[in-house]
Amino acid sequence: TSRWICRQPSVIRLANLVRRITDFLNSNLLNIVVNLILRNNQKGTIAIIDNSFIKLPKVGNIKAVIHRIPASNWIIKSATVSQESDGKYYISILFEFADVVNPYVADKTNAIGLDYASDGLYVDNNGNVGTNHKYYRESHDKLAKAQRRLSRMQGSKKHETKSNNYIKQLRKVNKIHRHIANQRLDNLHKISTEIANQYDVVCVESLNMRSMANRGFGNGKATLDNGYGMFLSMLEYKLSDRNKYLVKVSKWFPSSQICHCCGSLHPEMKNLQIRKMTCDCGLTVSRDQNAAINILNEGLRLLTEVA
Repeated sequence: TSRWICRQPSVIRLANLVRRITDFLNSNLLNIVVNLILRNNQKGTIAIIDNSFIKLPKVGNIKAVIHRIPASNWIIKSATVSQESDGKYYISILFEFADVVNPYVADKTNAIGLDYASDGLYVDNNGNVGTNHKYYRESHDKLAKAQRRLSRMQGSKKHETKSNNYIKQLRKVNKIHRHIANQRLDNLHKISTEIANQYDVVCVESLNMRSMANRGFGNGKATLDNGYGMFLSMLEYKLSDRNKYLVKVSKWFPSSQICHCCGSLHPEMKNLQIRKMTCDCGLTVSRDQNAAINILNEGLRLLTEVA
């Protein structure tokens, strides 16, 4: 499924296609995304024209920014028109095409292990840290100012009629949220694509990020702003498309407590305040890099067992 943003003002005509969208513009549910699914029941009802326009039934041609050009043998099955909470319209096109056999054979020795890092995105087995901006934190002041202004307007209280100024300000707040989400998505796509192109086997821990954010460590916002769970989802389908492997190690595997050099167990590493592991074998290493090495070794072991 490909998603493109429509910037032509005439796309507002879509609001007249279904009453739900019209109601959406004036309702109290301004944070809800409304979708309209258009089926391509007749040939040519939905079409992409000159890679610049999208043809929709009863609407006509709509100028669109198309980031991914479909192949000529792809068949359009349906189009989903969405209005996001920031007021912008998007069209998602669903295509059908024959599976293409990828002849690539993965090299299982070309592998990397990734350990989750709340400060960045990950730390790999070589000690490299994934670059990840704290997009929510960077926009926090701007967002807080917009939300404070919103809270003083008519409509902020429950069962209170929402004024036009309230609706306009809410759109501004939603626009900031959308900007933060787009920044995060763009960064995660770039990093995940780079890793998927460079490595044939990626070993990670199977973590529940939502649970970690609610665990009470005081860094819930940082965990959600990190986007690590979304990053793993991107890695999974991108590696699969390339005939490569994403190996998930159990979250109960004590990756931070095992010395990757001699295999001895260090229960004291359960304390997250300890950032370096010092072992009797003479090894001194960052806890995150040590964990990434252990995740890599365990992932390769699991991959060998499956093979």
